[in-house]
Amino acid sequence: MADSSAPAAVSEVQGDHVRGDGSREFRDRHEEKRNHSVQLQKALDAIVKAGAPGVVAEVSDADGVWRGHSGQTDLKKNKEPRNDGLFRIGSVTKTFVSTVVLQLVQEGRIKLDDSVERHLPGLVPNGENVTVRQLLNHRSGLHSFTDTLWRGDLRGFYDTRFKTYTPDQLIADSNAHAPTFAPGTNGHYSNTNYILLGMLIEKVTGNNPKAEVRERIIEPLGLERTTFPEKSTRIHGPHANGYMRLDGATSKFTDVTDYSTSWAWTAGAMISDTRDLNTFYKALVTGKLLPAPLMKEMKATQALDDGSQYGLGIAKFDNPAFGTAYGHIGGTPGFATHSFTLADGSRQVTVSINALADTDEENAAAGQAVKTLLTLGSKAK
Repeated sequence: MADSSAPAAVSEVQGDHVRGDGSREFRDRHEEKRNHSVQLQKALDAIVKAGAPGVVAEVSDADGVWRGHSGQTDLKKNKEPRNDGLFRIGSVTKTFVSTVVLQLVQEGRIKLDDSVERHLPGLVPNGENVTVRQLLNHRSGLHSFTDTLWRGDLRGFYDTRFKTYTPDQLIADSNAHAPTFAPGTNGHYSNTNYILLGMLIEKVTGNNPKAEVRERIIEPLGLERTTFPEKSTRIHGPHANGYMRLDGATSKFTDVTDYSTSWAWTAGAMISDTRDLNTFYKALVTGKLLPAPLMKEMKATQALDDGSQYGLGIAKFDNPAFGTAYGHIGGTPGFATHSFTLADGSRQVTVSINALADTDEENAAAGQAVKTLLTLGSKAK
């Protein structure tokens, strides 16, 4: 674990107008930044202390960029994480996919209240009563295939981690189980919704969703380290190793870095880094990807049954310390990602942990780190 008295961070703070080394204003500002850096580093160290192998983070605001890390990226080689390392972003993928869907709404190619049956006839039972909006905000009631795909345990995933699934197979698994509730009557997070949205994008555009995400988001924003793998089981480029405790919170970590993400597809298959995710969420909330009316639709959140506030592919995080932030959490075997931006786009925070949390203590440490990183520092005007 890094020594918080000597932060293992790359600080790229910019924007000071230096008026001489003797300026009290300069000295006070320098000390404030140093204190912030120490507190940010302590937040990352706390995640590792709670049980995570390692963590990387980036904070971006008007003062510049702060990058930090703690713990280890490779437990066998005792290597520290790289601040620019790649990682699997899991369900943060959903915001990319929902943005593409909303762009198609803007273009008049689909409507939010179109039924699934209209575009994907016969694919899901009761599809005439499930809308595109309900897929986006997890109010469809469709069973989440990930609840049962691997016999409901981590060993089931590990033993079949290189197996390839098609979207049709994933939907068939979901259809084999009764809906959780009638469409629109409740909210429950279901990965099935976003597999269907991937199929919808493909049906409407005639293109693979991977291509649509690349052409509409990745290339225009210059997200050079963001990819949407389909067949490769590896992370290409410098990256953290991902770990899981296969037999409970007290078991040893097992390396699960490499696996097929065909099961995740448009629900969670993407790979990125902290800088690209911060760039993406800032562009999104500041109107560079969607017009104001559709951003309003995206940010219209409702409570899911787990207590979270969820809109159209985006979550809302409220706290008196910083106000309102929007973003997403991504949990996929070996990685946990938290990526949020303040509602006015003035500060972005991405935290990547190279293991899924197994205890309340680990979850609490990650949540506290995100809160700390969103709170400290100045905001852009």
